[in-house]
Amino acid sequence: EYDTLKAIFDNVGEGVIVANKDGNFILFNSAAEKILGVGPKDIPIADWMSVYGCYYEDKITPFPSENLPLARALRGESISGEIIFIKNQERPAGIYILVSSWPIRDKNGVISHAIVIIRDMTDSKRDAEKLKHSEERLKAQFKGLNTPTYVWQHTDNDFILVDYNDAAEVLTEGNIKKFLGIKLSKMYPNMWDEIPTDIWRCFNEKKIVDRQMTYQFQSNGKIKDLDVRYIYIPPDIVLAHTEDVTASKEAEKELRKLSNAVEQTADAIIICRKNGVIEYANQAIEKMTDYRIEEIIGQTPRIFKSGHHNRNFYRKLWNTILSGKPFKSTIANKKKNGELYWVQNTITPMKDPEGNITSFVSVMKDITELKRQQERELLLNVASEIQQGLYNSNISIPGFDIAGANYPADATSGDYYDIIPTQDGHFWIAMGDVCGHGIGSALIMAETRAYLRAFTKTESDPGKVLTLLNEELVADLNPYHYVTLILAKIDTNRHVLEYAGAGHVPAFVLNASGEVVNVLRSEGIPLGFKSGELFHKNESIEITPNNILVFLTDGVTEAHTTDFKEFGAKRAISVIKRYRQSDSSEIIKHLYTEIRRFIHNNQDDDITALLCKVSQF
Repeated sequence: EYDTLKAIFDNVGEGVIVANKDGNFILFNSAAEKILGVGPKDIPIADWMSVYGCYYEDKITPFPSENLPLARALRGESISGEIIFIKNQERPAGIYILVSSWPIRDKNGVISHAIVIIRDMTDSKRDAEKLKHSEERLKAQFKGLNTPTYVWQHTDNDFILVDYNDAAEVLTEGNIKKFLGIKLSKMYPNMWDEIPTDIWRCFNEKKIVDRQMTYQFQSNGKIKDLDVRYIYIPPDIVLAHTEDVTASKEAEKELRKLSNAVEQTADAIIICRKNGVIEYANQAIEKMTDYRIEEIIGQTPRIFKSGHHNRNFYRKLWNTILSGKPFKSTIANKKKNGELYWVQNTITPMKDPEGNITSFVSVMKDITELKRQQERELLLNVASEIQQGLYNSNISIPGFDIAGANYPADATSGDYYDIIPTQDGHFWIAMGDVCGHGIGSALIMAETRAYLRAFTKTESDPGKVLTLLNEELVADLNPYHYVTLILAKIDTNRHVLEYAGAGHVPAFVLNASGEVVNVLRSEGIPLGFKSGELFHKNESIEITPNNILVFLTDGVTEAHTTDFKEFGAKRAISVIKRYRQSDSSEIIKHLYTEIRRFIHNNQDDDITALLCKVSQF
């Protein structure tokens, strides 16, 4: 935005200067420096008159600094058409300038800056002075004036249009010829209109009258923005200099639009002098940092320093921008209350026409939430990788085809399955579910796995293992977390299965035909709820070749459609029966496909299954 604004200023023929509320110049276009002869100076308002050489029209009386249009605009006034005589070392002969100035307010109506537009009117002024002394000299120069000019002569208590110049003919597209000799009262029947009022005032008071107006030409019907200056020429002439400022007005509108855009953008913008002192900040900085703008102006960006970056970082920053290059980086800053926030920061050096760095513009986009999201995603990805590594994916027990699979609803899962071989050739099967899902549940699952693997090395009774595990989880978990689990031990010598449950969904034993021959019910309370709870193993179940042991979580049985129709254990057994001739891993894939089809891919819980096909003993 600033570069665009600067480009507009430097392409405007008028001089344009913008100062902040402290009177510091933050923009000073090349036309202004050319007109005044002196560029921007870091001086107090009180020194403006002496440094730039400002005088009243008489060329002698100093124009007090506090009465200059820009100073008055900083106090809230709008000034239009002030004439000032400039004389300094660079302008020893002196020039007249026409000055307009107005304040710029923030969204709260508080004056934050002021803008002044200056125009070199030396030629016009000199022409007017010469016209007062010599009518012939007026005629010699009149036709060639760049400013459209009309000559009204007072006669018989009225005015008659007696002449106009070439520029006026161009402005009216030649139609002004039709009005030559017309009376003012006929052209403007309403004598209270602006034009007849100003002509009469100029004549009666014998003074210059300035007017800015939007006017529809009677000659061609076009509407233009005009700066009109009425000049009395004794004894009976009023000259009307009518300058078309339509393009200038549009430029001013664009300037205001760009100024508003800078003020209203969500990105924080600060402008620093070359020494690093902040001279401008937009409204967004207050929301981003909790500092008020007046607390920031006059400080350096060190006010936001968080301590997150080392000295080399800042050395690189300053080396880059002092070399004239922009610096882009992600920076951690600190709010007024000490809270850390992250910004995507671009610092751009601003240069004068000679290429010297005058200031720095810093645009800061708050990316704190994006940074937090990236950190959350990284944490979830790491946790997911760790968790997937905990699942026993390479299961090989002679005489058994065993496979398990977990399909998490989030990046991490709260479901758990494991195959734990023993030194005497037997093995344990565990299937569990932590309340909820996500990274918290995944960590509880990892803890459960560690305890379970430790206790199955020292205990042979599934009920005893769950009792020990429950005590550890009660000590570690808060009241809002718990674990359901079914634990089975396969005795490969006696061909029996012993199990104990803690509030988990049932497991099943299928025969060679895929029919359910045993249901492993798990009706105890979940683990982690209550200290001192005793868990007991159920009656042993004989297993034979071609049996299929099925372990599931509630993510399978309670998977549901949008109208809460559940997939259910019966439908799961039916799928396993249909594909019972396939390997265990393939059966689980078919089961997951059927579940996803049933719920139309709207998975809201972890889905986990483990199958153990008995081949031989």
